[in-house]
Amino acid sequence: MKRQIVSMLLTTLLCCALSMAQVQKLPAPAKSLGKNVMEALWSRSSGNEFSDKMLSDQDLSNLLFAAIGVNRPAEGKITSPTARNFQEVRVFVFTAKGVSEYLNKENSLKQVAKGDHRGLIADRQDWAKSAPVSLLFVADEKKFGTSDAHAKLAMAIDVGIVSENVNLFCAGAGFVTRPRMTMDTPAIKKLLKLSDTETPLLNNPVGYAK
Repeated sequence: MKRQIVSMLLTTLLCCALSMAQVQKLPAPAKSLGKNVMEALWSRSSGNEFSDKMLSDQDLSNLLFAAIGVNRPAEGKITSPTARNFQEVRVFVFTAKGVSEYLNKENSLKQVAKGDHRGLIADRQDWAKSAPVSLLFVADEKKFGTSDAHAKLAMAIDVGIVSENVNLFCAGAGFVTRPRMTMDTPAIKKLLKLSDTETPLLNNPVGYAK
């Protein structure tokens, strides 16, 4: 009996350790950084040449906060507006080490796949593989309760807003990025185990200037 209890405790501890290892807490996003809004707008451009230097955890926190970060915790509201506040956009982070989902309420990264899958984001545009980070934006039409044309249009608009948040953040913080539709969608859906109602719509490779 004692052996069974000890075995159960060890199994529980191992599961907890593995779970903790798969979730990375990010530092709090900055409240002041880089250029002001007008300077960022004047600087905004799309680029496709990246340094291979990896973004720091603080950089990732700031970048992801710009995308869908929680900026009004008491109300559960985020930096990017969405139709009827459905918040149907999920953000995945592709790096050389693996793929993680950004958990905005916890400001954490949860690993969903190991290994370098940036090629799925790049697809036929090899230059995109050189970015140390690629953000993937996935919208879930289930939040709308319908799959009609209006819901699909709203999802596309919402994802576009998230991408533009990233574009302006990169312009203000001095990063290179480019919004893209090109990607290997079927392979990405399989890798991330997305449901039939979830659609990858846009991606943004991000990195320091070369």
